[in-house]
Amino acid sequence: MAAALRLSVVSAWRQVRSLEEEFGVQLVITEGQQVTLTEDGILLVEMIEPLVESFLSVRSVFADRHKTAPRKLTITAPAGVLTDALPGPVMRYRRKFPNVELRLMDRPSRAASAALLAGLADLAIVGMTPADALPAALMSRRLVRYPIHLLCPSDHALATAKKLTVKLIAQHPLVLSSEDTSDRAQVDATFASAGVLGQLNIAISATRLPLITRYVAMGFGVALLAPGKAKLPRPKRGESGLIGRDVSHLFGHEDLVILQRKGRFELPHVKAFRELVEGEFETGADDQA
Repeated sequence: MAAALRLSVVSAWRQVRSLEEEFGVQLVITEGQQVTLTEDGILLVEMIEPLVESFLSVRSVFADRHKTAPRKLTITAPAGVLTDALPGPVMRYRRKFPNVELRLMDRPSRAASAALLAGLADLAIVGMTPADALPAALMSRRLVRYPIHLLCPSDHALATAKKLTVKLIAQHPLVLSSEDTSDRAQVDATFASAGVLGQLNIAISATRLPLITRYVAMGFGVALLAPGKAKLPRPKRGESGLIGRDVSHLFGHEDLVILQRKGRFELPHVKAFRELVEGEFETGADDQA
């Protein structure tokens, strides 16, 4: 903490104690070399962080207004979102802002959120489920809600089962998203609630939808995921076709959201991209209605 503030340890602790005297509460607890925030300390950090973000972003806003800094925009999102959802907004954005250096950063949902928190990106577009907690420093806007589906070969027993249950699905080998994805967290939480998480036969875990669908088609197991806009691939020779069954009544939904840091001034070229993405999903919702 002291090093980050470029202060001596004594000076840093003097600042902490002054804050505790000012607010009349204990803000930190020390146990040996371990320092943790109290509940009041966490509350104060959550209140102050947007103010600090706002202050730190003044320089970039000033430079942008005076056009003294090159404009850059970094978007982080899972590969599937970059491939399936963003080409339209990116094309329209490039026509409007040809001089902005646009960087697309491929990260699973949780890693994308972490990259945004670390200041490595301006916006994150990620999947979130009730199993995910939104960090206090971030704010989100929901773009669309995707139901979780069971993906299996068309000749699989679960393809024609009249009634699907969590325990019935748990009896079959599974091809699941990796543990750093939001839909996997939701699936695991559902299996845990049914008391079968420790009994699962997870044949393969993968981050990319094409990998998951490929191995499901090869007969390694069935998948549980929120495929979003992605289309099921055509079967290769010797493989069964795939079907998707909506199991959101069992496993819930995944929300695709756009994340920003709280308190930071939104530069015009960042706002323009965010609005293009939001408009893309509003148009898609109208088309499906």
